[in-house]
Amino acid sequence: MRILHINSYFSTSGLFKQLYQRQEAVGLDLNVYVPIAHEYDIEKLAASGSYTDVVKNFHQWERVIFPMKHHHILKDLVGRYNFENFDLVHAHSLFSNGWLAYQLKQRFGLPYMVAVRSADIATFFGKMPWMRATGIRILQNAEKIIFISQNNYNEVFEKYIPKHKLDDIQAKSQVLANGIDDFWHQNAPSQAKEAPHHPLRMVSTGKIMKRKRYENLVARLDSFQKNHQEKLELHLVGPEWEKGLLDKLTAYPFVHYHPAMSKEELANFYADMDVFILLSYPETFGLVYAEAMSQGLPIIYTKGQGFDSFFSNHLVGESVDPHDQDQLDQAIGYIQDHYTTMSAAALANIHYFDWNKINQEYLSIYRMMLDKQ
Repeated sequence: MRILHINSYFSTSGLFKQLYQRQEAVGLDLNVYVPIAHEYDIEKLAASGSYTDVVKNFHQWERVIFPMKHHHILKDLVGRYNFENFDLVHAHSLFSNGWLAYQLKQRFGLPYMVAVRSADIATFFGKMPWMRATGIRILQNAEKIIFISQNNYNEVFEKYIPKHKLDDIQAKSQVLANGIDDFWHQNAPSQAKEAPHHPLRMVSTGKIMKRKRYENLVARLDSFQKNHQEKLELHLVGPEWEKGLLDKLTAYPFVHYHPAMSKEELANFYADMDVFILLSYPETFGLVYAEAMSQGLPIIYTKGQGFDSFFSNHLVGESVDPHDQDQLDQAIGYIQDHYTTMSAAALANIHYFDWNKINQEYLSIYRMMLDKQ
């Protein structure tokens, strides 16, 4: 079976490598097409592989003009491969990647599956109403539609799909989470954490960039300390992605910065932490939450975003509206009061993010798509 993955997100996230390695291991023949801007710093590529074609074929400013950017990408894509050699296309976003898959189906008859990401919903469906018909057309012509979270699924069908098209699109849609590296499963502690430190040690992992909403998070935690006369620490771990932001964050004395760490270093670091917190949006999945869970950390995550749909509130952590100070204050208090129970629940539920099981589901989907041809 030969698969063409179209994945413009592979340049910024190593997440997908976990899937591609497993698909290669079971004998699938892969090409992963990764279009990036001419201005993109190639040294910032998050992952690579022998199956990967990273191609600079548009300019950064063209991102605001969807037809121009994507026709440049399509021209390169069509001239790059012999599409008679592919069995199907797996597009990893609805608009940017799904539009390309839709065009390939129109030209070459290739069946495709498409994933719907939070950026598709927040940016294209939400802020570009003139693009909604395009998104619906891509969904209608897909053989399979994957939503990474139940929240994304609910929002699309409640807000953007016309009633007369609901049944057809829902019939080929399902929710399928992403997984985390086997390292985190293999190195999960055998016992839950017993009690938090004083002051409470909170940790957040990711690129230091505005989209992660760290400025809001730091301000909220500062207010928590003032409201409750209780000290805490926030440890930020990750590469500095946007100049100037880190200086603003570390101006708060309770904020401590640590450069990016290896998986091994991060697991050891998590062992000394109490709570993982990240209130970013939009967020399709958020693998850092699951990685932190695997180390027994209760988590605080963004209400209404991708991770919020996996577990009921108060189980492995707390969902919080990032603009609601009272919710955050109550979440921290609840975790402190139920700490060991939530740590144990985090460890018990990490199996949900097993790439081996997820890959088997994708293989079943591929076979189903080909059986229909």
